[in-house]
Amino acid sequence: MAGPTAISVLPGPVAVLLLLLSIAVLTVCLDRIRWWTRWWRGRSARQRQWQEQLDSQGASPGDRLEDWDLAMAFGEPVLRAAALLAPLLGLVGTVFALMQVLARLGPDLTLPAGTSLQGYGQVLLSTALGLLISLVASAGLELNRGLRHWQIGRLERQVRRHVRPLP
Repeated sequence: MAGPTAISVLPGPVAVLLLLLSIAVLTVCLDRIRWWTRWWRGRSARQRQWQEQLDSQGASPGDRLEDWDLAMAFGEPVLRAAALLAPLLGLVGTVFALMQVLARLGPDLTLPAGTSLQGYGQVLLSTALGLLISLVASAGLELNRGLRHWQIGRLERQVRRHVRPLP
């Protein structure tokens, strides 16, 4: 009977799915960081253009707001799905690994002579990875949502002030 080092920690299909999901989450989070950095760096030029658009009679600020909102929300569905799916995939991987451990222990569920349980705890690795991926996805999602709502709300307040100027 094989010892604890012979146990596959992450089953193949689950490991591939967790890897792909982590790549997607990191890609979207890095894209959002890049996008918000460019948003903040271009704020003075954007504010001038925004004010000019509000001052012009024929321009509709609603279209610009909608375009910005869509650009700000880019990637949120991926992060939302990853936050939900990653822990579930991790649990599936842990169940598969635990099934392998139980199969190696045999019908009496006993350890072979001279072996210990050290190393068998690695069956929980896929759950830990799934939770970590979910944590990063949730943090990225909530940060992006917060920034988006803050900026769109600020821009909408400017539109309302411009439509009915204060005395």
